Amino acid sequence: MDSKKLRLDLAPGRSLLLSEIGEPSNNDLRILVVEAMPQGGPVKMEVGLATPIGAGEQSRGFELTWWRYVAYSVRNESYFQPEAGEVLGQELLGTREGTEFLKYIQATTFATNDYPGPLQHWFLYTEWQCIDVVSDTPPDLRELSQGEVRDLIRRLP
Repeated sequence: MDSKKLRLDLAPGRSLLLSEIGEPSNNDLRILVVEAMPQGGPVKMEVGLATPIGAGEQSRGFELTWWRYVAYSVRNESYFQPEAGEVLGQELLGTREGTEFLKYIQATTFATNDYPGPLQHWFLYTEWQCIDVVSDTPPDLRELSQGEVRDLIRRLP
């Protein structure tokens, strides 16, 4: 799949909830996410007004599978710090070039653009996690059936 065309096409104001992350087989990475949307009006919090976000009957779900990866990392979004020049909020899934994460992976593994192939840094931002994946292949993206989405929503924390 062409990495430039890989999009989730979420409506404005929608985000993602991580449902599952794991390795279905050696060195393959599978991530399941559910679309999140505002649930009601603003609620007063200690830090100001906030709108509750959650998954509901209108939510879509997605499975992303990298059939081989070089490395991946999951960060708590509360501690996330963007790199210089990184613009947040435009895309929840995409690729970035010349990142510190990619440089770290290239410095600490023998993976290069020659082997296993041209390396790409993928990012996936969810409500509570920032996920980074380095791979020479883009993920397969599959939209889940409504039955699969209902099962995932039941298992969300």
